[in-house]
Amino acid sequence: MQVSNRYRLIEPLGEGGMGVVWRAYDELLDRTVAIKEVRYAGVGEAKRAELNRRTIREARAAGRLDHPSVVVIHDVVEQDGRPWIVMQLVRSRSLAQVVREEGPLRPGQVAMVGGRVLDALRAAHATGVLHRDVKPENVLLADDGRVVLTDFGIASLEAEAGLTASGGLVGTPAYMPPERLNGEPARPESDLWSLGATLYAAVEGEPPFKRDSWAATVAAVLRDEPEPPARGGTLTPVIMGLLRRDPGRRMPAEEAARLLHEAAINAPGDPRQATAMQGMRPAPAGGPVHPTSEAQAYPTAGERPAAVRERSRRGRTLWVTLPAVAVAVAVGTGGTLLYTSRTTPTPTPTPTAAPSTSTSGPAPTPAQTLPAGWRTFTSPAGRFSIAIPEGWRATKHPTRDSISFKGPGSPGMMIVEWTTPEVSWKSPEQAWLALEKEILAKGEFQGYTRIGITLLRYRGRAAADWEFTRIRDKQLIHVINRGFHTADGRPFALYWDTTDARWAQDKHYFTKFARTFKSL
Repeated sequence: MQVSNRYRLIEPLGEGGMGVVWRAYDELLDRTVAIKEVRYAGVGEAKRAELNRRTIREARAAGRLDHPSVVVIHDVVEQDGRPWIVMQLVRSRSLAQVVREEGPLRPGQVAMVGGRVLDALRAAHATGVLHRDVKPENVLLADDGRVVLTDFGIASLEAEAGLTASGGLVGTPAYMPPERLNGEPARPESDLWSLGATLYAAVEGEPPFKRDSWAATVAAVLRDEPEPPARGGTLTPVIMGLLRRDPGRRMPAEEAARLLHEAAINAPGDPRQATAMQGMRPAPAGGPVHPTSEAQAYPTAGERPAAVRERSRRGRTLWVTLPAVAVAVAVGTGGTLLYTSRTTPTPTPTPTAAPSTSTSGPAPTPAQTLPAGWRTFTSPAGRFSIAIPEGWRATKHPTRDSISFKGPGSPGMMIVEWTTPEVSWKSPEQAWLALEKEILAKGEFQGYTRIGITLLRYRGRAAADWEFTRIRDKQLIHVINRGFHTADGRPFALYWDTTDARWAQDKHYFTKFARTFKSL
């Protein structure tokens, strides 16, 4: 079957009370997508037509959301008397499935997931869009490392249409806030209550008001106080704050974001941490790029440089982004890479002086010549220029403030990332130490060995080079990541990696990249 003479349905991916999600093929753009076929049952024709119109209107509104933790809506069409919502296909498991298959997650993992979901909700609320159906089934833990909230703009109509002729609600009320069950309209605080119940379920294995029957669950939400989660740890204050019955007393989103941030940073390591996100998949290649312009294509491959919890110019919170196994940077993240290995984390060592591998030096002046066979690349968005070898592609990440460079002559890759800081950065050394502590605690790098975190002066300012090796795809990878602020206060990371076997041979690339980098 085809939808809109364009989308060929392949197979159902899941079915619920309000419709079916299909894997489909977009024959116009030659890509695989997910399509939600929305079905309204138990309502009259006039009501169904009204719901269809509102579904399409709200789905289109949700489609304007630009956030890496929100499923992208590509198209909205009406066919056979019902809406079809065409979405990005996210290869993932839901949070509900992960908990069901692997048991409750560790508090640190849940804090990271919760932070991403809350970030998506705050972005949506800022544009006037409510979700109304936040629950573990709608939180996707993607194979590429993202946390993605789905059913924006669709769930709202489904919740309303879920009223049957007898006045009952379709589906579980375990994640619905008291005010919704009392018939009050949804508000941003309603999504926050549902988030609290979702975090509770992720860390405990079941929602806070689960009872033996539908009616008993409703009564519990309306009447009972939740028991603090036994496994919540540092998450307990934020969970309990979000589950306050009175929306006016519910923990504000800003405070919840801060507490989730702190819980994610300070979570103790545990070798038993189960991961919802497995190894990353390579991203699709983008098109050719003019050497003096910044590409707007997907990266060919690569790992994102670590940036310490900073806010992008578009206002999105960029939680710690970790270079990790064959990262698919094209798919968005905004995201913190949350998968963890099952190796025992090692304690965080104190800084040690590294061998003389860091290269600083003055920016090239007009009188200086570029390295032979190199050309100048300028990024207006990042306000920097850098020399790159002939034949290398520059690829702008679609959602992050970063550009990757890759080409012939080396298996290595260079990434330049810039952001606007959300929090103060006491020193580049402390930034790398904090990030190292987190990845060690969560076991995210296989075979990680720190070579050194080396302080240096770069462009006349304090900088630090974090050099380490780790195993990726059964190869030993050698990385150097330079963190610094420019004179006008903008933080940058210059990230270079290659195979350890090629490190000495390819080190000159990083030397030249660092020497020719110039902020504009």
